[in-house]
Amino acid sequence: MRFRTAAAAAGLLVLLPGLAAAQGYQLRLTGGIQGVSFRGYSADSIPVDSVVTASNGSLETPTGYAVTCTSGMPYCNYWVPGPIQTTSPAVAQAALTMWGLGLPGLRVQVNGYATTDFSDAASWPGTSPNFQLIEGYAEYAAPAWTIVAGRKLIAGRLGAYGFDGGQLTGRLASAGLQLSGYLGVGLAQGSNLYVSSSEVSPQGEYQPAQSPLVAGLLGSWNSPHAEVAAEYRREVDQTSDYFGSERVAASATVRPYGAWSLVGGAIYDMASANWGSADAALRFATPKLGVVAGYRRYAPFYELWTVWGAFSPVPYNAWYGSLSYQTTKRLQLRVRGESYKFEDADVSTPLVTIEDAGWRVSGGGTYQISNAWQAQLGYQNEFGVGAASSGWDGSVTFAPNSQYSIMVYGNSLSRPLEYRWDQSVVLVYGMQASVVARDNLTFAFTLARYDEDRQRPDAASFEWDQLRFGAKAVLTFSSADRLPLPKAITNRPAGY
Repeated sequence: MRFRTAAAAAGLLVLLPGLAAAQGYQLRLTGGIQGVSFRGYSADSIPVDSVVTASNGSLETPTGYAVTCTSGMPYCNYWVPGPIQTTSPAVAQAALTMWGLGLPGLRVQVNGYATTDFSDAASWPGTSPNFQLIEGYAEYAAPAWTIVAGRKLIAGRLGAYGFDGGQLTGRLASAGLQLSGYLGVGLAQGSNLYVSSSEVSPQGEYQPAQSPLVAGLLGSWNSPHAEVAAEYRREVDQTSDYFGSERVAASATVRPYGAWSLVGGAIYDMASANWGSADAALRFATPKLGVVAGYRRYAPFYELWTVWGAFSPVPYNAWYGSLSYQTTKRLQLRVRGESYKFEDADVSTPLVTIEDAGWRVSGGGTYQISNAWQAQLGYQNEFGVGAASSGWDGSVTFAPNSQYSIMVYGNSLSRPLEYRWDQSVVLVYGMQASVVARDNLTFAFTLARYDEDRQRPDAASFEWDQLRFGAKAVLTFSSADRLPLPKAITNRPAGY
């Protein structure tokens, strides 16, 4: 990890002289810090002989905490409120693009960030490792083809994916065709790190010793009334030469006429011989009215090397619809509903009735009070397998111009849990503000209060309140800032 970090830092230093010599560049620097206070649970135990029976028949400690006892074990386990901890995670990101490097069509892009936590009392997620390279590649583009070498992110129906290697893309613009192939060392799913990194997976001996080799193809065809795309991706374990995954996906958009469109697609997992996620929707959109009716199927995906596939995750199928209507020039209303059902799990539970279906509904509106003021209000309700939730959200925004804006907001969430002995109620209220100090400098600030109440019949019904604040600055440099303005042309009438 130290070698990779040093190599990435050295690469950035090598690019700095090119920044000065490049005819065109854009550098975006972002820095942010948060302050968070929170509290969790601490585990404890008590001898079986010290356990008491409450009036409702439950087992508790003498101080009123519910306990869990295992037959034949001398101790029972329980949870008590942990200490309040405060942490201050921070991040700094740099995104650099350079062109005009002496070869027409050549472009270099680097995007990475550094993180740290200014408090040793608590470890905030995402702050390790301290440096991560998101992208870093050189690209040469010609009218009919493009070649890329370095760390690259690709996005498609199979999801966003990063790899270290090369990509070649060919185009036939007259026919609307494009075909791209890539090959390299793949990164972990949903991460900028290698699969072998300890920060990615704590699965120990089940974790691959090396990141997989990845190869893929992407193809697309575009026309004024239709778009079709297909994607193929294969991962191979470098140690065992076994497949880590092999999937293919296809999607299409058809616009027959006017405001109507039909979109859809599906994924097929070739390695496990199972269908993956899929969706289809019919859309109607005008400046005042938007209607969507659709179907979607969600199936979790795991590489073959992980242990999660052994649990046979069950997909669900859902039907949904949404409607948005601009009732007046200032008021827009919207509503959405969905009903879903899990597929058969092929298990028997004769003594327990398990829910396998649920629904979601939401609605709201946005009112433009004036050119500077806007108000929004929404409500959502959900009933599903194992839990339910309901709540509202609202905000008022004041933005007199493009230089300043401030928003105050609040929302609530109530979550009764079927398989747990408590119900969580959360109230959140706070503010967000942004200021454009100069053309290339922007500041943003956030402040939020979380009031969480765990409603339980024992002594563990304490509040999980916390306060969060954040500050961010964005600074942009561009070659346009230093290029001289073209000479003005003055047209004077005859005689002047």
